[in-house]
Amino acid sequence: MSAITALINTTPAAAEIQPFAPNLQLIQPPHEEKETPFSSFFNAALNVLNDTNSMVADAQQMQLDFATGRIDDILAVQMAMDRASNAVNFTSQVTNRIIESYREIMRMQI
Repeated sequence: MSAITALINTTPAAAEIQPFAPNLQLIQPPHEEKETPFSSFFNAALNVLNDTNSMVADAQQMQLDFATGRIDDILAVQMAMDRASNAVNFTSQVTNRIIESYREIMRMQI
């Protein structure tokens, strides 16, 4: 504990101050258990993003391990880098298509 934190916690005024903790159940809408088409699409998109992030992290770790001499299989490192590159390109293209579709929908006149 730092000296400032100890000083603040020992003052009489600090004992009277209660931290603000709002009731989060009042703020958040009730959780629905049925899955809508949007929620299934959203969950699939999050899974793709998580997979892409894990592939990039794995490739970076393999590069670091190769540079430090922990592994010596350059082919595995290159394959991991290519896999991560393809995943990033795929995610980028899908994101661009979604944004393009959204813009086209917004241009439609009702």
